[in-house]
Order: sequence, then structure tokens, then C-alpha cells
Amino acid sequence: MAVTTETFGTLRDGREARLFTISTAAGSSVTLTDFGATLVKLLFPDSLGRLGDVALGFDQLSMYEQDIGNFGAVCGRFANRLSRASLPLDRRVYPLVRNDGPNTLHGGAIGFHHRLWDAEVLGEDAVRFSRFSPDGEEGFPGDLTVSVTYRLTDEGVLSLDYEATAGAKNTVANLTNHTYWNLDGDTFGSILDHSIRVHASRFTPTNEYNIPDGRLLPVKGAFDLRAYRPLREGVQSPDEQIVKVNGYDHNFVLDAYDGKTLVKAVDLKAAVSGRRMEVWTTMPGVQLYTGNHFSGFEGKGGMRYNRYGGVALETQFFPDAPRHPAWPQATVKAGETQRSRTEYRFFVE
Repeated sequence: MAVTTETFGTLRDGREARLFTISTAAGSSVTLTDFGATLVKLLFPDSLGRLGDVALGFDQLSMYEQDIGNFGAVCGRFANRLSRASLPLDRRVYPLVRNDGPNTLHGGAIGFHHRLWDAEVLGEDAVRFSRFSPDGEEGFPGDLTVSVTYRLTDEGVLSLDYEATAGAKNTVANLTNHTYWNLDGDTFGSILDHSIRVHASRFTPTNEYNIPDGRLLPVKGAFDLRAYRPLREGVQSPDEQIVKVNGYDHNFVLDAYDGKTLVKAVDLKAAVSGRRMEVWTTMPGVQLYTGNHFSGFEGKGGMRYNRYGGVALETQFFPDAPRHPAWPQATVKAGETQRSRTEYRFFVE
């Protein structure tokens, strides 16, 4: 195991961003940058032992500065959507920055994914990124200190440990990683023939603004992913929830969530490469998003990322949870620390 560091490039404001690569004895590796605490590359062998990059992203730092789709980044202060660009908390409603129609998405116009984080190498297998988010940033109340620690093992487990500590005021924290995965490799072109299983019996249907309407509906039809199904079947479904966003962009309610235990959320496998990935988390939900907005923009190695080129599996508190008190809440009380963990476990079949 080893961690190497190199320069990634210079941001528009003149600051330098760096790349950190954690390499295993087996040849797998993950490359990260302190801009957005972003996962840039993950190399893992296929069934023939050939290393391939299973994470979509960009070769140039400048592409990460553009707001294309949060590729690989840590999103916050509140990942996913908050309706009416506001946050109800402690009998007040805080106006937030609007950046998704009438909503706030992934923390606002300059969310955590557009910030340069502090970085610290931890031994031979981990890197910790941290930052201080001041009271009022993008409208959110209270100071918040956050960190995410990436760790890669020889056994093919990539873990992300999140911490969020509130200052003198109550606030919220909903942190997630927004990597788009393609287990056949980022040059393959589509995830429609990936098979997926989501360990959820309910999901949160959305309204015309892609905001949960408050119901927790039993999964059925395209949303019943409790047994392996090709993503193609769901994406091509006539279900109005699928049609209005051209695929999946929905939160699933994890059956085994208890607020503290690491539970399995998703199984994903690709028949071509033989790679398989499990997602485990302590969070209550996972957003399944099938890259519906991809429009042929240029990714790593000149590869064009078209619609359904990758799938994001965002472990999270439910979108717009502060407006639904019966749901698990992202509140962090003054002086307290919220902790969560997500693991991506890689296998070859």
C-alpha cells in the first residue's frame, strides 16, 4: 500500500489543487483530488485481470470547476434537493441559494463540490479531506466543520467516513459522494445492461420539480429492484415517474436502516467485465441516478459521455427531509458531531 501526491492544476483563483493516489499491492488504486474531495479515478481488474477505470470523470481540473454534474465529488451542506430554496429549522425558515429551478440542489451554487478542501495523508492507505463551512454559506445557518476519509484496502473495499460537527448553532448536514460508476470501464459507453438490486421496499415519488411529495410508496413495476434487474428495463419503462426525468432520479428507502449499523444498500454487476460492486451504508436512503442529463460532453481520454453513461448511487438522508419530520433527519445540534460511513466493495465474477 502507498499514497502518492502530485499537482492536478491551478484553479481560476490561482490556488493549486492536488491529486492523491492510494495504491494496493494487488494493483488496484483510487485517485482523489482536494477540489471537491472528489474521486477522480478507480482502477480495478475485470474477470481477465485487466485493470480498468470504473469511475467517470475528467482529465482537466478546469472541467471539475464547471457545474456539469458533480462527478465524483462530495456534495453538501445538504446533498440532493431542498424545495422552495429554503431550510425549515428550529421554527425558522432560512432562505438558501436557488440553483435548480425553485429548489436548492447539492448545497447551492457553490456547494462543497466547488470548494478546495484541506487534505491530509493518513498512513499508507487513506486520505482525509476537511473544510470549515461558515455560518451563512449559501444561506445555511451555523458553522459546520466537515471531513471525509477515503480508505482503500487490498481486499477491494473503498470506505468513506464522514464527520460533521456543528458550531454554536443547530444546523444540518447531508453529505454524499456523487461518483458515476460504469463497471465495464469508463470508456464502455453505457450502464443500461448493468444489473442492479436495491435493498428497499419503498421509495419517495417526486412531483414536477423532482421533490418528494411526502409519500413512502411500496416499490412496484420499474421501482421494484429487490431482485436483480437490468437498468435498461427500468429506464425504458412507461412509468410516469421514469418518463418525466428520462430515467431514474429517485430516492429509495433502505429496509435495514437503523441509524447506526452498516447495511447493504445496492448490488450492481456488469456482465461484460464480470465486475460486481456492493454499496453498504449507515444512511437511510440511496438516490439512484442514471446519468439522464449526459449530453456527449468529453470525459477522460476524450471519451464522450452520453445519456446513461454512468450510474450514481448516492447514500443520503432523503431529499427535502427537513419538511417531513417523520423521516430520518439531518439535523446536527450545536456542538455535536454527525458520523456516517459508506463502503463500495468490489468483486470479480
